Amino acid sequence: MELQHVSYRYPGQEKGVTDLSGTFPIGKITTIIGPNGAGKSTLLKTLSRQVTPQSGTVTLAGEPLTAYTSKTLARKIAVVSQRHELYDDMTVAAMVKMGRLPYHSLLATVPDEEVTDFLAQTALTSLANAHLDDLSGGQQQRVWLAMALAQEPQVLLLDEPTTYLDVHYQQTLMTQLRQLAAAGMTVIQVLHNINQAFTVSDWLWLLKDGRLVAAGTPGDLRQAPLLAETFQTPIEIVDVPRLGPYIVQVPEAT
Repeated sequence: MELQHVSYRYPGQEKGVTDLSGTFPIGKITTIIGPNGAGKSTLLKTLSRQVTPQSGTVTLAGEPLTAYTSKTLARKIAVVSQRHELYDDMTVAAMVKMGRLPYHSLLATVPDEEVTDFLAQTALTSLANAHLDDLSGGQQQRVWLAMALAQEPQVLLLDEPTTYLDVHYQQTLMTQLRQLAAAGMTVIQVLHNINQAFTVSDWLWLLKDGRLVAAGTPGDLRQAPLLAETFQTPIEIVDVPRLGPYIVQVPEAT
């Protein structure tokens, strides 16, 4: 995916994204980081065509997103958002089947066996017949991921995917994302946990005030002055046994 001078601002709001240009590497994990209000979620929405840039172009495989039909785009891009409409009366399996709709005309025509692997990948097999309102927040988050994977996309977009997940499932998810990228999927995500972002990512975008401050490998961007300026807080990078370089916020002197 590529952005060329993309700008978007919600009506009546001062913040958005401004003149963003760059490329997301194929088959790699790119993580978008930055302070609150930097435009991270807005950027994801332009990449998924949830909003149309007021200027500039988003392209996928060399074609503008606007050139794709909705069904074709759903076979290429899947999204795991922070918030979802909750279908309380639907089972987990039925929700995951919704991810197969780009390949079927009706939900009723999706066979059970088409979602078996996606339920297994997200540790939901035992919950296939459970209703969404009976699940914890973390379990629901795994349902949204399974539904996205069921689309068999080329690009997977995730907005704060570790929200509601405990430490075990956070680690499991990051391992899954690495496996998906190794298999050729392009993964683009927003994370608040900076160290998690630097650990799991092949490429990083650093945003501030809707603008791209820097893009590069974790090694390129692991710079205390750069991060301190972007997040407006004192930052140090320390070596932690078994973890290596670790980014820490330094308490300000009182």
